[in-house]
Amino acid sequence: MQIAIVLVTLVVTFVLMAMEVTTPNAVILCALAFLMLIGILSPADALEGFANDGLATIALMYIIAYSIAKSNVITRFFDRVLGNGKSEKRSLLRLLTTVSLFSPFMNNTPIVSTLTPMVQKWCKKKNLSISKFLIPLSYVTILSGLITVIGTSTNLVAQGLLSKYHLQQFGFFDFAVIGIPITIVGILYLVTFGYRMLPNYKNNNVDSVIESPNEYLIEMSVSDDFPYINQTISAAGLRNLDHVFLAAINREGQPLVPVNEDMTLKRADKLYFTGSVNEVNDLLQIPGLLPSTGHIDMEDVTNEHAHIVELSIPDSSALINQTVKSANFRDVYGGVIMAIHRDSAKLSGQIGKINLKAGDDLVAITTNEPEQLDTMKDLHVFNEQLTKVNKKGYKDFLPVLLLVAAIAVSTMGIVDLFVALSVVCVILFFTKCINIKDVTRAVDMNVLLLVASSYGLGLAMSNVGADKFIAKSLTNITGSANPIIYMFLLYFITNFLTAILSNAASLSIMFPIIVSAAKYMNLPVMMLAMLITIAATADFSTPIGYQTNLIIYGPGHYKFTDYFKVGVPLNLICMVICVFVTYYVYVIF
Repeated sequence: MQIAIVLVTLVVTFVLMAMEVTTPNAVILCALAFLMLIGILSPADALEGFANDGLATIALMYIIAYSIAKSNVITRFFDRVLGNGKSEKRSLLRLLTTVSLFSPFMNNTPIVSTLTPMVQKWCKKKNLSISKFLIPLSYVTILSGLITVIGTSTNLVAQGLLSKYHLQQFGFFDFAVIGIPITIVGILYLVTFGYRMLPNYKNNNVDSVIESPNEYLIEMSVSDDFPYINQTISAAGLRNLDHVFLAAINREGQPLVPVNEDMTLKRADKLYFTGSVNEVNDLLQIPGLLPSTGHIDMEDVTNEHAHIVELSIPDSSALINQTVKSANFRDVYGGVIMAIHRDSAKLSGQIGKINLKAGDDLVAITTNEPEQLDTMKDLHVFNEQLTKVNKKGYKDFLPVLLLVAAIAVSTMGIVDLFVALSVVCVILFFTKCINIKDVTRAVDMNVLLLVASSYGLGLAMSNVGADKFIAKSLTNITGSANPIIYMFLLYFITNFLTAILSNAASLSIMFPIIVSAAKYMNLPVMMLAMLITIAATADFSTPIGYQTNLIIYGPGHYKFTDYFKVGVPLNLICMVICVFVTYYVYVIF
């Protein structure tokens, strides 16, 4: 009976997460609360995932990777790597091969976040297709991240799970036996067959707004007949219109952005509303407002203080399933949204009433400075014009050198990896390469919470024997004669769960199953642990399969089907290589 309860709970959890009813963290915490309520999990069991050295190591890696990204050493280096752009494929190959050297040694999320605006700017300058570069960029960071134990957060979660089950942990380069071949084959695929299947989009969403502002803004002028001259916007009834939103005012050539309800309206003010241009008739019903018939100039709504920026919503954002209005976006984030793109298409309707989803791409006008934009943990900011370029100095290279030293001493067995990374973070603090504010920006608490809470679901399966039940059921399906088929099935299930859930959740759920499966099939548990760790990372078929896939979703103008077309063959390539190589290394060799 308890096994049935746990399995039903897991299925409901999967469905709710796939439907994006709320954030993954909230769904899993509700599942844990239910399992504690009925006595399957104790409070200690539910909280055990928080006392995980793998979790702490992920947090330290976030801090170190942020310090490297903050130094701009990556963007300076890759600006040279991309070259002159005369051959799009050659530039793509140079980008992917160079990224594959960095990604194994630092978290891939900051690499993609840092390089995306730089690649956007470079592609625009060279008149190349941005969509030919961003999906390959994300995919290669995932592939090459599988070369080392710190290359992806999934690998570190696996380390923590091995520790919890009192199993031998992976060595620093144990994953390389799989990571190197799938990285090489993956790069070859991405610059040949994958390249052909990628769409050909050149402009980004900011360019679209700048080039065709009349499709995004409605301009109205305050005439002498307007009854609310010298009265506030609120008094004029312009704050809560049904279909449009007052985004900016231009007064005597000076833009006023963002607009608050206490601003006073003056004669000859130009008012700029966001929303569908089809709603201009609603504005024409307001006495004293005259429509503009000319071409809107974006310089009338932006200046040196009001910038136009591109923003993307990550899967851990608190904005998910909120409307722009309920999130109080203008006041909380200091900006006005001009357009929202989803699945490469501009959403219609009143912007304030649109429910935001993970991967949505926003074009907004903001008065925030680069340092303020960096603090937006609920948003990824893409704007190369606002990138702050630091002067060259020891802070540029010290984080890189310290990370290399930490890797070296931990690989040689001198100190534990966690200890080495802790020392690096302390040195970065004392040398002022990072500060306390940087830590709050760098560490994604939503990811850590998801990793920690997901462990409780796996523990619930172990407590009632559901892991053994599933492992035995899979054996009945495949038979015990050919372990290769069993390994393919484990890989496929884990990979599928990653596509609809998250890498941490799918790994935590599958881990107790493979521990039991190793006993039933008489297979090395380390082999199966490596198999599902890679399967939980190497999902390329959806934008939600891995964090970096979602980061480049909007900036690349991608559709959901673009990931499917390019990603499914790469999923299959990784699965075949992983199954046969792990079996050869752990069983035959």
